[in-house]
Amino acid sequence: MGLINTRNTVGKMVSLGRNRNWLVCGISLLCVILYFNKQEDIHNDVLKIDVIKIEDQKMENIPSKAARSSSINKENKMYTAKQQYEVCKPKQQILFLKTHKTGSSTLTSILQVYGFLRNLTFAVPKTGAQILSRGFFKTKQVRPGKYDMLVNHARYSRTEMEKVMKPNTTYITIIRDPSTQIESNFGYFRLSGKFKLGNMSNPFQTFAENPSYYWTRYRKTSFRDYMKNPNLYDLGLTEYQQEDRDVVEKFIAKIAKEFDLVLIQEYFNESLLLLKKLMCWEMDDILYLSKGKRSKKIRFDIDQSLRESIRKWSWGDVLLYDHFNKTLWSKIRDYGPSFQADLAELELNLNRILHNCTVPDVVLDNRRETYFKLNKKGAPKCTHMIRNDLKFTKLIRIAQYGEEEKQDKL
Repeated sequence: MGLINTRNTVGKMVSLGRNRNWLVCGISLLCVILYFNKQEDIHNDVLKIDVIKIEDQKMENIPSKAARSSSINKENKMYTAKQQYEVCKPKQQILFLKTHKTGSSTLTSILQVYGFLRNLTFAVPKTGAQILSRGFFKTKQVRPGKYDMLVNHARYSRTEMEKVMKPNTTYITIIRDPSTQIESNFGYFRLSGKFKLGNMSNPFQTFAENPSYYWTRYRKTSFRDYMKNPNLYDLGLTEYQQEDRDVVEKFIAKIAKEFDLVLIQEYFNESLLLLKKLMCWEMDDILYLSKGKRSKKIRFDIDQSLRESIRKWSWGDVLLYDHFNKTLWSKIRDYGPSFQADLAELELNLNRILHNCTVPDVVLDNRRETYFKLNKKGAPKCTHMIRNDLKFTKLIRIAQYGEEEKQDKL
């Protein structure tokens, strides 16, 4: 019995020893594992620290949001300035071939105000307000020199005009539907009396029903040239050349090459936006007060039959008008999506100018033209905007040459 107990005791001790050995081995193995895990953690921590340092260095090289915004603004300003200089630098040399009764006096006023306020030079007549003579423009009609602008009436002669204009001059003109332009010329130049039609209730109707009769009979009458194809005449085509359709068509193609823009009177504001874009001007630069509007006393009714009669009579100007009317709308399509918004802005500003510069509901009439009365409390620029081309031409001549001409009162 004692032997058995001893054996049992020894067996338990052996078993316990074996378990203890396994326990020691397990503990040892666990220690090894924990050791290597710790080393790996330390290594990873070192790597993380290195990565953080690297990232911090990168972040130091990244500008802040404010700095990025400032940089972008600078780049945009540099690009805008570069774009304005290279693509859209305002042009200041312009020759306006001023036609008759086409809204040309208003356009001349726009150009005179622009140039005068910027001290640009004008090719002006030696006296009066008209360079125009029955012949083509000659350099002797203005003083010697090279000028920024020519905006008074002058008959087109490219070779002679280039002699007095600075390089890279922009050439523009304006034309009008012949059926209304002929009537306007007839009334403005008082041709009813010169054609012995003063006693007629509608002398223009009498003329328009048989224009060739009056054209032939009164060949030496003043302003007769403006009663058939007046735009072609101002642009340089002679009376006899106007009779040949082939010559007229080739001439129109020549004008299309030589002129940068042909404005249309019936779409005056639309045309001004094209001029603004062409010249890279501001909206304020094309604002105006209308000039040269005929008095109602020298206006005549025109029905559709008279319109058709005049279009047949002045067919050369019809070809010219139809060509450049089509060209105008092509340019409007190319203007871009902002055209209608820009047109609305222009018209809004024109109403503002009218309100600011003129006395409300006061339109003066000298039996030939109507004109506004200056609002003396308006902006300083109003004084220039309301001045007609005759008075402005005198002012320009005084400024350029120091002539002591008596200035007419506004």
